[in-house]
Amino acid sequence: MTLIDTSPARATGPDVTRISARCGLAFTVCQLTVMVFMAIFVLPHGGSPSDPALDRGRSVLDAAGTYRLGNYVFMLAGVLLLGFLGAVHVRLRQADPTGVLATVAVAAGTLLTLIWPLAGVLHDVALDTAQTGADVRLLGAWDAVAPYSLAFSALPRAFLLVAVAIGLRLAGGPRWLERSGLVIAALSVLGSATLVVGGFFPVLALSTLAYELWIGALAWHWLHEPRPARTASGRAEEG
Repeated sequence: MTLIDTSPARATGPDVTRISARCGLAFTVCQLTVMVFMAIFVLPHGGSPSDPALDRGRSVLDAAGTYRLGNYVFMLAGVLLLGFLGAVHVRLRQADPTGVLATVAVAAGTLLTLIWPLAGVLHDVALDTAQTGADVRLLGAWDAVAPYSLAFSALPRAFLLVAVAIGLRLAGGPRWLERSGLVIAALSVLGSATLVVGGFFPVLALSTLAYELWIGALAWHWLHEPRPARTASGRAEEG
């Protein structure tokens, strides 16, 4: 006996995979916007890294409200990646039926949405501590939590990039997207050495910018691929 799927939700419901892919575009746009916002309106309040720790701490404390707002917007932008992981899972399961690539990519992406945005939470804790009367010099030193968290997040980022790049190869996707993903993954691993040597930070920053643009390009590519048509048996066929 053959079971026929006649569920109206499958035939007429929203295309959740495309909605998820749009989250990838939103992630890129919001991340780039927040980076510009932080660079113009927030980070200048902290002074120069070469300034005395006491002066930097006082400057950050004086602009505590601005920093809290910037941290919150920063966290909102980073969490958008969670919405994109649905499309990543679906596409990689189509390319690799074993589910290995999808599992690695979703796990890595989940860590990405946690590690770097968590730096904003930790910085808020530092602001609370300084406002209760702790030595503000410690607040100046807490600026390092952002690059260190970013350097740590570059490691799971590399797993996400490599898993998707392999999926693109298996699915016959654009070679430039596949190859650029592998290059950014290599730069990400190199940039993670910022945890040991601060001189690697420019590589880390460059790979982060490239990664955010790459996610947007990937989402754009998936949104413009032929949409799968649903057959009477419930199986998807490319139209």
